[in-house]
Amino acid sequence: MLLLVRLRALLFELCPDHEVAFCSTCNQGYKPEQLGTDLGAAFSRCQQCGADLRESLKSHARTCSSFLGPKPLARIDPSPPRRPFPHSRHYEVRY
Repeated sequence: MLLLVRLRALLFELCPDHEVAFCSTCNQGYKPEQLGTDLGAAFSRCQQCGADLRESLKSHARTCSSFLGPKPLARIDPSPPRRPFPHSRHYEVRY
C-alpha cells in the first residue's frame, strides 16, 4: 500500500500529461488524474471493468522516461595522473 501511495504522488508530479496505466481487459488507458484521488483500491482499479491496474502502474514506473530522467554524461578528468607519493627532501623516491 505504501508503495502505491508513493507511486501515486510521483505519477501526479512526473507524468501528468500522458497515460500511466492501461487496462488489458477493456483497452482503457488512464492518466494520473483519471485514476482518482482515493488512496484505497479505487486508485489501482479500472473504472470500467474493475480490473487491477497495479502491474500496469509498476511497469510504467520502470519504463517511463519521466521517471528515469536523462542519463548523466561521462566525466573525463583532463589532468594527468598524479604520482602516488610526493617527493620529499628527507627520503629518496625511486621509480
